[in-house]
Amino acid sequence: MRIKSCWRNLAAALALSMSAPALAEPLAAESSTAVNVFPASYFADARPNTAMDMILRLPGFAFDQGPQVRGFAGSAGNVIIDGERPTSKQDNLESILRRIPASQVERIELIHGGAAGVDMQGRTVLANIVRRKDIGAQAVVALAYDYLPKDGREAPSARLETTQRFGDKSFEASLLIANFFDNGVGSGPHTRTDYPGNTDGDICKPTCIDHLSAKGGGWQNTGTAALNAPLFGGKLRVNGLFQDTLYYDRETDVGTPASSNDALRSSFVQMKGEIGVHYTRSFNARTDLELLAIQQGQEEHDRSRFFTFDDEHLTESNRLAESIMRATLGYRLRPDLTLQLAGEGAYNVQHTRTDFSSNGAPIAIPAGNIRVDEKRGEGGVTTTWTPNSDLSLVVGLKVEASTIASQGDVVGAKSLTYAKPRMILTWSPTARDQLRLRAEREVSQLDFNAFVVSGQLNGGSGVHAGNPSLLPQDAKIYELALEHKFWKRGDVTATLRHAEISHVVDRIRGFDPAHPADPAGFFDTPGNIGDVGEDDFLLDLTLPLDRLGISNALWKAQGTWRRALVLDPVAHQRRPQSQLHPFDGEMHFSQDLTGLKSTWGADVYFGFKETYYRFNEIDRFHFQNQVTLFYEYKPAKDLSFRAEFVNITDAAFQRSYLGFVASRPSAPSYRDDRSSYGGPLIHLRVRRTLG
Repeated sequence: MRIKSCWRNLAAALALSMSAPALAEPLAAESSTAVNVFPASYFADARPNTAMDMILRLPGFAFDQGPQVRGFAGSAGNVIIDGERPTSKQDNLESILRRIPASQVERIELIHGGAAGVDMQGRTVLANIVRRKDIGAQAVVALAYDYLPKDGREAPSARLETTQRFGDKSFEASLLIANFFDNGVGSGPHTRTDYPGNTDGDICKPTCIDHLSAKGGGWQNTGTAALNAPLFGGKLRVNGLFQDTLYYDRETDVGTPASSNDALRSSFVQMKGEIGVHYTRSFNARTDLELLAIQQGQEEHDRSRFFTFDDEHLTESNRLAESIMRATLGYRLRPDLTLQLAGEGAYNVQHTRTDFSSNGAPIAIPAGNIRVDEKRGEGGVTTTWTPNSDLSLVVGLKVEASTIASQGDVVGAKSLTYAKPRMILTWSPTARDQLRLRAEREVSQLDFNAFVVSGQLNGGSGVHAGNPSLLPQDAKIYELALEHKFWKRGDVTATLRHAEISHVVDRIRGFDPAHPADPAGFFDTPGNIGDVGEDDFLLDLTLPLDRLGISNALWKAQGTWRRALVLDPVAHQRRPQSQLHPFDGEMHFSQDLTGLKSTWGADVYFGFKETYYRFNEIDRFHFQNQVTLFYEYKPAKDLSFRAEFVNITDAAFQRSYLGFVASRPSAPSYRDDRSSYGGPLIHLRVRRTLG
């Protein structure tokens, strides 16, 4: 469900939201065109609170915390800490960076293309946060308060962090207790229209105009801890996380006529935990070893009840576990040539049980009770050649093999093997210009949720079946990026990307595999629909506004345009690929008021559009543009006060469903349009650093 993905972002963002001060003038020269060095003094006028605040102000850098995929290698973000990637998967990269006080950061290195001894994680640009070694005991206390004027709801939250150093040992811990709102759920109009010839028994003849009253939100508790200590001539890190989340959604339709009233009551409970062990050692000036082990588990319970003409119940329980082991050996053949060997093994299991009933009568659905196991192995070699500061070449080859088996309602197994070559070339013809070329084969992981049933009772086509026979998307990627620096702090990067995708995953008309001869047993399901070419254009702009008459001000903008046309397996016509966002973008303005020890600004998040072309329905989701104003006052380096006015335009989340009598492109049966207005939100926060 789209709503469920909203709260995952809100839980972190609204508890302790981002600040956006502007950049100061650089105080240190760049070390090379491949590695740009930004000392802590570079950000001094911006008065950042955390390492994340500093990362967001790097020119020519768009933060990416990495995809949520199985295994470790494929989930890398584009920020490393002290030359190493964080060793947690459940604890996302943004949360980790927000727990590093800015006072602990010595400098940030922006690495382009590749550098000797640095694992670029397949990225063309990577940021390395280098922390100070002279920080002793330190603690951070942050309190936040959210208020929704529209309905008077309140959501307080608190965060406590501590770092303790004992010689060459250190201990880190944090605790977050947060309430949150879902800005994708709110009240608004709901219109349902039946088309002529509809015989499904709906009472909206021809139109029902309802008022949808809805609230969504919940709470989340998160605890983390990590111990760092020397061991056997190397460094050992042990980290752990536990998180407990509750999300609720309450929706009521008051319609005309009154018999069209309906209501939804749903809840989502999730508990997850993780423990990781990370060991690194340098045997000599040329050889480095890295060992990693991660064990994580997760349990989810999703319950929905929909009251309308029928009383429908949908329950889903998921139990997931993942075990990962990884080893990396780096060897410097020459000062300009590095060889890296890596191997990784992972075991994943997910057990899902889904039950659906209408008016107390169970309804059988395919793959409603299924266990999916995956054994995955990957090995590879990567070489990095940096003959001079203006040129670098990264060439690598990975071989991935996996076996996926399902048990329960659907029994089956398949083995997959892929070779994944990669080449990244970076050339800096001048100190201000850089060209980056990337060619790579990417193989998407199969989403375990595509194997099992999903559903949404309050609109759309209801229950969607799983497809255990699904194959992963396989893409050949070709990318060209051009970067130009200007005005000391200015930067513009334009990227062209073309992908040749095989086994495109989209929506198809499936049937119950237990009863393949029954033509009435059709379900919407994910499936492979052939090949497609995708073209993307990415633009990243950092524009200092001093020369335009606005002192100490900065404007940052990012945008991604995408186009991919597939052959619809039902209508047999060209149309955009399902779930593909045609455009994603955001803009940020900030200005430092140094005399007032303050920063103010605005954040604009452009809405996205997402469409699913199901065999008997077209579902469209649209988040409108959202604007946030903020003001932060920092009277001392260890104390800050922040106020945010979120979603001041009261942006809507719009859902539109167009159903068909049998299947597309037959005559439509109905249209269902809903607009949810969550309302503006006031966010207040105080943050104090001790030590």
